[in-house]
Amino acid sequence: MDADHWADGVDRLLAELGPATGASRVWIFQLLEIQPEAVIQDYVFEWAAADRYRQLSQRRFRFFSSTLKDPEYRRLVEERKLGGCHDFCVPTMPVGPLRRHLESQSIRSMATVPIFVNDRWWGTLGVDDCERAVSWRGPGLDLLTAAGQLIAAALYRYQLSHRSRQIELFHKVADCGVWEVSLRNGRVWCSQTLKAALGYPKTYPRVPLRRLLALLHKKDRARLWSHFRKVYSDATPAQLRLDARVRFDKSEWVWHEIIAEIQHNEQGEPVAVAGLLVDIRQRKQHEEKVQADAERDALTGALNRRGLERYLAADAQAVRPRHFILFDIDHFKQINDTYGHPVGDALLKLMVERLQHELRTDDWLVRLGGEEFAVLASNMQDEQAIVLAERLRKSVADEPFNIKVLGLKESLSIKMSISLGIARQPENHPDPLGQMMAQADQALYTAKHAGRNRIVSDLATG
Repeated sequence: MDADHWADGVDRLLAELGPATGASRVWIFQLLEIQPEAVIQDYVFEWAAADRYRQLSQRRFRFFSSTLKDPEYRRLVEERKLGGCHDFCVPTMPVGPLRRHLESQSIRSMATVPIFVNDRWWGTLGVDDCERAVSWRGPGLDLLTAAGQLIAAALYRYQLSHRSRQIELFHKVADCGVWEVSLRNGRVWCSQTLKAALGYPKTYPRVPLRRLLALLHKKDRARLWSHFRKVYSDATPAQLRLDARVRFDKSEWVWHEIIAEIQHNEQGEPVAVAGLLVDIRQRKQHEEKVQADAERDALTGALNRRGLERYLAADAQAVRPRHFILFDIDHFKQINDTYGHPVGDALLKLMVERLQHELRTDDWLVRLGGEEFAVLASNMQDEQAIVLAERLRKSVADEPFNIKVLGLKESLSIKMSISLGIARQPENHPDPLGQMMAQADQALYTAKHAGRNRIVSDLATG
């Protein structure tokens, strides 16, 4: 049974059993299905003492059906399902379908033992003697039983090895780890590649559960427990899917998808959680790019209204002073009418580039639409917000913008100015962004009517 493949080992074993027993044939039927009125089997292995005894190549034994209408055969099947062995001496058998079936194959005596793998009837090992009407009771059935157990052990090892190879191949192709956690004792099983990623030898018997959970980012670990509690009480198999950050060997955090299913026993009690750990960094990078593109103004690269709202929602728990500086370009319609919209678009892009140099990394420049922009500044006093607004105003007004236009040898030099309104974020307001925008818009309106190219603040009432 040390052959490279279990089937080769079975062939060698049958070749030893045949001469040792003096049988005409040694064979194995694999059980495929038990139907209400028939048993479906396949003739999968055979050793024959001579060519005249061979049956493996006969078409009638390929995926053949045996009817259960005969009570004697039905009883035989029920006994095999329970592990029963059988010994037949054909001349002494009662006349009936089973005896006629054996006589049609020139069988004078036969012995069979069931092969069980994982507590299931996998198939049947048998010997046929076409020359002798003998009893196989005693040493004959004992030898056949031992051989059946050897075959079952080889099958079991093959299935484990095959499953392990499948898992490791799946791990490599899908770039994922396979794992299972027992809910009875907390024991963890991991695929070999996942063990290696954890820093354990591939043959390491047990991976601590805490070591597996320690891979997760603290916030994602809390989300995982929250999801797990929701599906734990469900008596049916419940699947859990969660995107989480994972870090191996103190390297960078990498996005993975956790796909898990809670398994239950026949009483509906949860007994295990099994699943996959799938590397999704490329998917996340794509999602983040798509989200970033959706939250940025396509022309200028500034944040748009959607991006501003998402930032405020994500930062809602932060307690910090914020100021909203709303501004637009003075007489921008005249610039578009005079030079055309391509020049106007170029001016907007140049203005955003210039203003970004006046901002800190945690200040957000937003294009609200057309020539209307805003800056959301954090952690500033009122006086500092006014100073920032003045820097923005001077940055636009003090130096003209030079724009290259197709067909013209020299650049256009265009002077612009902006008017600005400032508001402070209100405390305990249900719509802080809406309130800031309304107050800043009123201040901007005042600046426009006061002559433009100036700042008006609404900080006293903000």
